[in-house]
Amino acid sequence: MRPSSRAAPLRLSLDDTDRCRIARRPLQPRPRLKVVTSLPAQRDLIGRTVLITGANAGIGYWCAESVAGRGARVLLGCRSPQRAQVAAAAIRSHVPGADVGVVPLDLGSLSSIADAAAATHESLDAVICNAGVKAADRAARTSDGFDLMVGTNFLGHFALLAQLGHALSAHARVVAVGSLAHRFARIDPGTLSLPWAGPSLRQYGRSKAALMSFAFELDRRWRDSGRSALCAHPGYAVDPLTPPRDGLATVSTPVRAAAALARGLVQGKDAGAAPIVHAAVAAEASGGDYWGPGGLLEFRGAPARVQASAHVRSPEVAASLWSEAEGRTGVRFAV
Repeated sequence: MRPSSRAAPLRLSLDDTDRCRIARRPLQPRPRLKVVTSLPAQRDLIGRTVLITGANAGIGYWCAESVAGRGARVLLGCRSPQRAQVAAAAIRSHVPGADVGVVPLDLGSLSSIADAAAATHESLDAVICNAGVKAADRAARTSDGFDLMVGTNFLGHFALLAQLGHALSAHARVVAVGSLAHRFARIDPGTLSLPWAGPSLRQYGRSKAALMSFAFELDRRWRDSGRSALCAHPGYAVDPLTPPRDGLATVSTPVRAAAALARGLVQGKDAGAAPIVHAAVAAEASGGDYWGPGGLLEFRGAPARVQASAHVRSPEVAASLWSEAEGRTGVRFAV
């Protein structure tokens, strides 16, 4: 006997019936998504003042344009007043109504640092220690005889902050701009400014490691106050992926086109400034943090907390470094 081709009657449970009733309901049209072509500028930093060293170019410039765009008053601490004025004009052209000032400051000169600190009478809500020398000859020296990279990148910022206490607000933040290169550096405080051997990048890493160690120690010494210090780095940020601005590095169209192929691995300096600005102003950032890009190898990506080496976080290394910096600069840092 052939089996019947008629399907057996479907038996529905109460739950099944409910589902069927729901299924019979007419479909409601989905609301159309609103396409946002541009977001309004975030003006959450109105009333704050931020001093940025080395703000006429590179990462420093983009930090300045970013916080100015959010309403902060920005002080550009620059060695060349002329270049600082070009940077200020570029910021104003892209941020209408930007409040920008210039502080003549040569971090390779203790005299210039003292003058700049004495002339700063505004209340500073944040100081971004960005200025630095990335490559130099072994014989290159500051005007005070220090190794050019260590003297500028670390000792100069140490002397500046030591003399800016009167200008820092009760809840001021200091952000030391570090580097991925710090991971391969060892700090020997007694030899930091002595002649060095090996590649320039190694000495650069030592200078940045010293700056970071100092910042973490400053935060420890400020722990009972409302002030804080933290570090941040820009990842792998390059000029060919950076929007053009007057006074910044000029990049040809063919080079920009070629560099676009690497955008998945590295980023522009405008994006590199984001973790640093985040460390300086974000509510979630706190003293002792280290911020950088959250992507692969910390080369690019949105700001995220990242790991600093145990060496730069060592209180023992930092205490020795602090004493050495006071001795070499002749500037006592009272906290």
